Amino acid sequence: MRIPTCEPQFRYLFDFADKHYIPTSLTVSPWDRDSLNGLAINALVAHLAEKAETPAPMVISRLVTDILKPTRMAPVSTRVEVVREGKKLQLMQVELLQDGVPTVRTSALRVRIGESPTTPFPVHKLAPEGLPPLSSGRSGIGPIAETRLEAGGLELIGPGLVWSKMNGDIVPGTAISPFVHAAMAADYGSGTSSYVDWRQWSYANVDISLHLTRMPEGPWLRVYAVTESAGNGTAVVDTRLSDERGEFAHAHQTLFIDRAN
Repeated sequence: MRIPTCEPQFRYLFDFADKHYIPTSLTVSPWDRDSLNGLAINALVAHLAEKAETPAPMVISRLVTDILKPTRMAPVSTRVEVVREGKKLQLMQVELLQDGVPTVRTSALRVRIGESPTTPFPVHKLAPEGLPPLSSGRSGIGPIAETRLEAGGLELIGPGLVWSKMNGDIVPGTAISPFVHAAMAADYGSGTSSYVDWRQWSYANVDISLHLTRMPEGPWLRVYAVTESAGNGTAVVDTRLSDERGEFAHAHQTLFIDRAN
């Protein structure tokens, strides 16, 4: 089975054949050219969780992804298991596997839809055109990601703020949905809020968590991120996600900080 490597024409993250998801060049990790990046990993598990059936109208309220080992640039099989099923709650486990071994394990929680009081979340105006993009030279996602960087980024230590839009498919013919986009944006924080100089340090994340009050809407998402560390080789990224209607989710990443080779 051929694995695409560097063809620039790809507008989708994965091909699908023989019950396997085949990564394209858009999924390449900035830390290891033979592995998938976190955006692609979380996009795929979010896609699998989103398309699973429910016994009643429900909304995904939590997505927690543990990266067990690198997912190679090779065909990926998947396994989706409903751990708890009910009319008020559905808990799923989503796994990505290679050679029969899980490389990623995700817990996806859905809850029933009902009426309740509303929190007055802040609403932010879409950043204007003409702002610089979030640097994507070290990641393969650039060809389908449109970004407008308001603050921070790879070259500036401190909090970061970027607006993101995805102009591609998860697989050919299936556009990246607002929820899948949010799952990808949950991995943006570490590259938007830089804590160390990427030329001297690596800071790959070992997990991604996303907690939502509602499903996102529209093509644009706002990502505001802050990274903090106690100087012990790990850091935590705290990210707030908004669409043009207002804030709708919090995301977190645990970073493994190490000296660059």
